[in-house]
Amino acid sequence: MPMHAYCLFCETQKASFIAQMIEQNHGYRCISPQIIQRKWVKGACLEEKHNWLPGYIFFYADEPLERKFYFPGVLRWLGEGELTGEDRAFALMLYERNGVMGTVRLTEVGDRCVVNEPAWRGLEGRVVKLDRGRKRCCVEFSFDKSRITAWVGYEMIGPAGE
Repeated sequence: MPMHAYCLFCETQKASFIAQMIEQNHGYRCISPQIIQRKWVKGACLEEKHNWLPGYIFFYADEPLERKFYFPGVLRWLGEGELTGEDRAFALMLYERNGVMGTVRLTEVGDRCVVNEPAWRGLEGRVVKLDRGRKRCCVEFSFDKSRITAWVGYEMIGPAGE
């Protein structure tokens, strides 16, 4: 697990080139987040991978950066440099999932469902909607000083305490 996580917001069409340049010039692991979404076609459940948070590039280093760097197309760095708080927790969750937000595990607590996923530790994720028929849920969490929602597939692992 890397010790230091950073994030750049870039012009969307240049993001993959910038990620490639960071990996080549600096040797850092770069991730452009993707999400797996379920959709139903003719009664069959299909899972498709889509770009998620276009323009955001997360990168990870074992040592802290000595200074910020820029490439054409970089619009801004998130935070003061290294990510902290929920942004860091989100970046580490992406790292653990190899950049792909897939199915989340839920637990029923009374009349609510909550995220019960080790990779989500440090995130204040909450289920805002549940579509039991299509086995997907809308999860809300904080990132880059905003509330983000994402529809993802879920697996119910039972009531709390089981």
